[in-house]
Amino acid sequence: MKLKQVLFLFFLIMSCNYNPTNSTYKAPEVKWTNNDEHPSIENCDEYEIEIDRTNCFNSKLISLIYSNINLEDMLVSKKLNDTVVLSLLVDQKGKLSLLRIDNKKSIINEIPNIELIIKNSLNNIPSLYPATKTNFGIPVSTKFQLPLILKSN
Repeated sequence: MKLKQVLFLFFLIMSCNYNPTNSTYKAPEVKWTNNDEHPSIENCDEYEIEIDRTNCFNSKLISLIYSNINLEDMLVSKKLNDTVVLSLLVDQKGKLSLLRIDNKKSIINEIPNIELIIKNSLNNIPSLYPATKTNFGIPVSTKFQLPLILKSN
């Protein structure tokens, strides 16, 4: 009887041919597709067409930034009519943050604290809907650029 048990145990161990290095499992490949959703803001996610949704998002975001920046109260030595490009990040939770400002050299002479003004303006913007990987259904961080025209009277 013991011989049968020993032989059974021996064959059981020998028949298990498990080797984790020979696993055939491959992690799913993460690729951005046209079906992935870009970040959005309230009321813009109602649009069916992606370009309409993106245009709505950009225009609402610019409007929110402008509403938080008041150039009328700033004293400048000459009239401003310039465009800066904001590099922005929307994280997985929908929090908007400023990465950098491009083309600001001409404006920084007139408004030295322009970066702080824009950062404060972004802090007053309500949370956004983050971008989503549709094939996984998970929110992801997204970087994008937004042109901002600064004018003074």
